Amino acid sequence: MNNLQIGTFGWQHADWLGTFYPEDLPQDWELDYYSNAFRVVLLPQAQWRQWGEEEIEDALDAVEGDFSFFLALSEPLSEVLASQIEVVKSHMGSKLGGVVVFAEDWLPDEWICGLPVSLVSSSQTLPGWRWQWANQVCSGAPFGFVADLPREGKEQAKMLQNFMQSLPENLLGAPFFIGGESINMAQVTDLKVIGEISGY
Repeated sequence: MNNLQIGTFGWQHADWLGTFYPEDLPQDWELDYYSNAFRVVLLPQAQWRQWGEEEIEDALDAVEGDFSFFLALSEPLSEVLASQIEVVKSHMGSKLGGVVVFAEDWLPDEWICGLPVSLVSSSQTLPGWRWQWANQVCSGAPFGFVADLPREGKEQAKMLQNFMQSLPENLLGAPFFIGGESINMAQVTDLKVIGEISGY
């Protein structure tokens, strides 16, 4: 990626209706709306593992241009999961950016089905690049993830600066995802603006 790309863990959140999404926006149009504001999304495992060809094509039709999907994985890779990743990959091609693993008691490979792996953990890391924020470490393929976004703009700017300084010299940007039980889209939008103002 040529610059920092802010995104969220999923785009389907009931409390976004009337706050981020217009109240009368049909659910089928939510990804279209989301992709006009953000260029990356982290797909929950419960979502992508159920996708068939129709759901994948609908997702691809909803986004335009330089948009990337990432797959969240929260359990050791099985033959069933690997097979489903291959299905998603075969349809999405270059729009599938990688796999983001959440694990404390098992360590994933650095590549899964030919896709680069990023790890979120408080107890272990993958070789190479790493970034620590609070009690959590991101490692492997460079990316950012936080479950609790700082509320203050200065703290958000400090976090982004810390992340960008951690990246390898030849890398100008990376995806950065916001997760957690409740994602405040006003704060996420502010974070995106801070990144743009900072020249990331």
